[in-house]
Amino acid sequence: MNILFVGHLSEGQTSLERMKAMQALGYRVTGIESGPPMSTWQRVAGKIARSAGLNHDYAGLNGQILDTCGRQHFDLLWVEKGTLVKPSTLRRVKERQAECRLVHLNPDDPFGAYRSGWDRFITTIPFYDIHFVARTQNIEEYARLGGKNIFAYDRSFSKSLHRPVDLTLEEKKAYGVPVGFVGSYAHDRAGMIAGLIGHDIPVAVYGNGWPNQKYWDIIRQHYRGPSRFGAEYARIINGMGIALHFLRRENRDEQDSRTFEIPACGVFMIAERSPKHEMLFKEDQEAVFFETFEELLDKVRFYLSHPEKAGQIAAAGYRRCMESGYDHQSRMKTYTDIAMTTKLS
Repeated sequence: MNILFVGHLSEGQTSLERMKAMQALGYRVTGIESGPPMSTWQRVAGKIARSAGLNHDYAGLNGQILDTCGRQHFDLLWVEKGTLVKPSTLRRVKERQAECRLVHLNPDDPFGAYRSGWDRFITTIPFYDIHFVARTQNIEEYARLGGKNIFAYDRSFSKSLHRPVDLTLEEKKAYGVPVGFVGSYAHDRAGMIAGLIGHDIPVAVYGNGWPNQKYWDIIRQHYRGPSRFGAEYARIINGMGIALHFLRRENRDEQDSRTFEIPACGVFMIAERSPKHEMLFKEDQEAVFFETFEELLDKVRFYLSHPEKAGQIAAAGYRRCMESGYDHQSRMKTYTDIAMTTKLS
């Protein structure tokens, strides 16, 4: 199978890991970076445009797609979060290569709280043959806009990156914490973390957007810096006795990548409850869930004082990830099979 993969391909991006998974499956994959480095004025202009709900293809992504399709035949054009791809580009690819299936996978939510910057993508929805969406609500939303063959997909983890690691003494000093969280700032999660800290439970926090937000005066002393990627990210997770996992409500998330990355590292996870989380992991056997702050506080206190029980659950969560095919390669085999075998309407 010959695949043209369009997505964010820099280090730490899940798109890069999904592309690598395709290559590991034996597919011929040509990658196009959809978010290449830009000049200062392009970044400023892009930020202004996104705030106005617009996107401009400063790096010539659409031209790259058409040029590449002009030189090679592809079975799949696989686009991830294609906010810059134009309807005319998809139409021209289909005119040139009628058998090439146009596939879009979207990890984010065009119809949630963060709607700016999605206008162009929404106009392309009818032009894709197949859509993979990360939340069930999107299926009906895409269909109303002309989307065809829409499938909800589950996130995944990298077997090479997200795995148990024996930390050195120096790494244990740097990353070893009783309780930790990795993720961007959001009001609800910040309130819960501040509440834990207020009850004498120090929570190490890594991620973007935290400084000077609400609760910063409480969280500041426990903040470890912006997002980390790759091997360091995995070591940070491995250093946690308890890894907290909050869903981003603004994106209507039911799961995300950390749903799988934390237990795949063999680390005990306390995650925000969702129907999808309850389907993926057996509660109190493979992961622990919470809904309210009071429930979170009680469970953190309990498992801090019962580390052996936490370790048993962590081990079972790890086995679930390994045995149920929650890794990128297993997932991508399923999704590429769907993309190639679905009868197109």
